[in-house]
Amino acid sequence: DGHWKEVYGVGFHPDGSLCSTTDFGGVVQVWDLRTGKSIHHFLGHAKRVLCTEFSPNGFQLATSGDDGFIKVWDLRKRKQFASIPAHSNLVTQIQFDRYHNGEFLVSTSFDATAKVWSTRDWTMLTTMRGHEGKVMGVDLLKDSIVTCGFDKTLKLWR
Repeated sequence: DGHWKEVYGVGFHPDGSLCSTTDFGGVVQVWDLRTGKSIHHFLGHAKRVLCTEFSPNGFQLATSGDDGFIKVWDLRKRKQFASIPAHSNLVTQIQFDRYHNGEFLVSTSFDATAKVWSTRDWTMLTTMRGHEGKVMGVDLLKDSIVTCGFDKTLKLWR
């Protein structure tokens, strides 16, 4: 009922009832925290899956990893909704906007960029360049984005 490979990423549903986990075999599991049981798994990444993030409305799940893609899964239909060739290298983190009803998603990557994606049509809105090397993390404030990287810097983007 669990993973066959090393588990790497974890994310929680906004209402706290579900959890998603990712593994090095390319599998994403969705767990019902009330029962402790896996209720669904998603396959679609070509390599390790490193990140998982529920949308603020709880209807979608975004995942990313070594293959440079962001996959968006429809939790109600239990199938892939979008497959975005997001980065030229592995995606280190993804984060939905929590302040504007999830209108965008931000991704960071070993390709030294952070990108902002529209959640309406999954088109790229902007690419943020400024780190000298791998961009490892992201978080969002109400009016800005913060990234950090292997270049030992924290960048504030407005």
